[in-house]
Order: sequence, then C-alpha cells, then structure tokens
Amino acid sequence: MLSDSCGGVRPHAGLGRIKPHMVIENLEDLPAIRIDISSNESVYGPSQSAIEAVINESEYMYRYASDAVRELTIQIAKRHNINPNGIVCGHGSDDLLLRIAQSFLQTGDELICSINGYQRIPNFAHTANAQPIKASDHNLTADIDRILDCVTEKTRIVMLANPDNPSGTYLSGTEIRRLHASLPDSVLLVLDSAYLEYVAAENFENPKALIEESQNTVMTRTFSKIHGLAGLRLGWMYAAPAVADAVKKIGMTFPISNVAFRAGLASLNDQSHAKFVYQQNLKVRDDFTNGLEMLELEVIPSQTNFVLARFPHPDYSAVNAYAFLRSHEILARRLMSDSFAEYLRFTLGFPEQMNEVLDVLQLFFEHQHNHTGILEH
Repeated sequence: MLSDSCGGVRPHAGLGRIKPHMVIENLEDLPAIRIDISSNESVYGPSQSAIEAVINESEYMYRYASDAVRELTIQIAKRHNINPNGIVCGHGSDDLLLRIAQSFLQTGDELICSINGYQRIPNFAHTANAQPIKASDHNLTADIDRILDCVTEKTRIVMLANPDNPSGTYLSGTEIRRLHASLPDSVLLVLDSAYLEYVAAENFENPKALIEESQNTVMTRTFSKIHGLAGLRLGWMYAAPAVADAVKKIGMTFPISNVAFRAGLASLNDQSHAKFVYQQNLKVRDDFTNGLEMLELEVIPSQTNFVLARFPHPDYSAVNAYAFLRSHEILARRLMSDSFAEYLRFTLGFPEQMNEVLDVLQLFFEHQHNHTGILEH
C-alpha cells in the first residue's frame, strides 16, 4: 500500500500494486564497480559521430527542441522505409509503453503479458488502474496458446518483449503472426522490440510488415541498446496512424531533448557503427555462452546483448555467485521474481571483460568446493 502521508489526497489503487523488478542493494560497504554488466547497456557506446553531435549541440541545451520530433520522425521513416504518420518519438521505449497503456487501458481492463517476460509490463497496467494477467510460459519463453487462453472480453492489450528481457528468448515471426491472427480486432498487440537489432535467428521477423497489414499492432524501438544512447533516453514506436495519434496526445510538449535528437540523427546515419556492435556482440555472446557451459551452467539461448545463466545447486547459488563477483568488483544482475532466484543475467561487455568474468566464476566454484567438498555444480 502507498503511504498515507499525503493526508486525504490519494493516488488510484493501481499505483499501490507497482513492485520493483530488480534487486537494489546497498553498495556503500562494497568495493568500487570495475566491470558493470548489469543494465544491458552497449559497452561499445555511441558512434563517434553521435558523440560529436552531442558536443556540438551542448551549447544549445537551454533551448527546447521544437522541431526535433518532426525531423527525427522523417529520418526514422526514411531509414526504415515506414509511414511517418505512424511514428511516435519519446523519452525511451519505456515512456512509450507507458503511454500506450495509459491511452488504451482504463479501470477494469486487462493487459496480458508473459509471466516471466519483461518485468515492468505489469506496472504499465497498474498505472492505468488496469489488471495485468500473467500467462504461463514454457522454458522462460512466451507461450502463444497460454496467452490466448487468457483472452477475455476485458482484454485490451497483449504486451510482449520480443526478444525478451531478462531471458533473451524470442518468438518467431510465424508465432507472432499466429498470435495476432487469433486476437480480436479490439485487442492491441504491443511488441517491445528494444533488442531487435541484435537478433541473428533467421525465423525472427521485424514487426514492420505486420503493423502495416493491420490496425492493432505496435512495436516500440530504442536508441538505448545497439546505438549506445541509454543515458539520453530516446525511443520511438510504430503503429497504425490512429493508434499513433492517441499516444501522441499524452506526450510531453517537447518529448525529446535537442541533445538526444542530434545524437539520434547521427546514429541513424552511421549504420557502420551499429553493424560493428552487432558483429562484436554476436561473437562475444557465442564465446561467453560456451564459457558458461564449460562451467556446467545452464544457459538460456539469447538473441540479445545479455545472457541469462542458471545456478541450480544451493552451494553454488546465484546469490553466492553474485556476491563473489561483486567482491571482485564485477556487478551482474539479480532479478526480484522468484522464478529467477537461481539465475544471474550478464550484459555482454568487451571480450576481455567477459573472459575475466568466466575466470572469476571458475574461482567461485573452486572456492565453494573447498568449503563444501561438493564438486558437482
């Protein structure tokens, strides 16, 4: 429940149901973080042209970016060959997912999500005082049939991250189209595509075509991941123009900053950087996955810039591994959900960083073995 310290002024009940989705710990008594692989940022950062654009624009930060949305929309449309009337720009993709929920949900409505999918999605429903319905999954992957089993007359949105976070799993284009074809026209299918640029799977489909073939499909995109602009909070979405217009209505007057705008433009025009990051990430992902499997850890196959690994043995637990890594100045990610109690998520860094993570994990298993006498893990 929310505090009553506001006196008689109370927010709606949905806000009292919002829960944190990441473990936040007091780091005051711990060593400084040397390798931070906790938040799925791109270790390669932005392109040099984006950095220069930010520097050049910094002297104008006192001004509102009055034409930024229009100009960025035009360039996004050109780059991706899509209808500019269906594009909405915002303060990161989470801002847009929140605005979608607030535009199409009201008290008593239902939003269906995958139970172990992106952990912020239920909170988007709560902000509209709507009810999140969590469909069971299969091996941490969204299950289309179980999602469809949850659809009722109250369903207004189905929201999925694809590829997903924190699992790194994905649904094929065939499965997404099967889901869409089985939904009523009155239900909005929202696909958070933050990690789309990292996907190597051949049966994955960019949602662009499905959006243009229908009136009830949305994808959200971000400059935070492969473009390395996480600190500037810049995202966009694509939908039928009528859906886009609804979301635009509840945006801020100037929904993106001039600095973010210039960096975004530069990133769109520097596809060589995105290609470089993709190729590096693919190699590191394969090598790090192989390294974890050599340590006999269960690894969830990933199509993103992070890897989720399971530490099932109580003497070699995720909690203990996290603490051991932290004592070596390495910060991984633990999740609040009980379903992920045995897992750690590792953002992919430079090859030498991930090799060091593997070395420290090897030390962890040796250390635990010396204290427990148990060799298997």
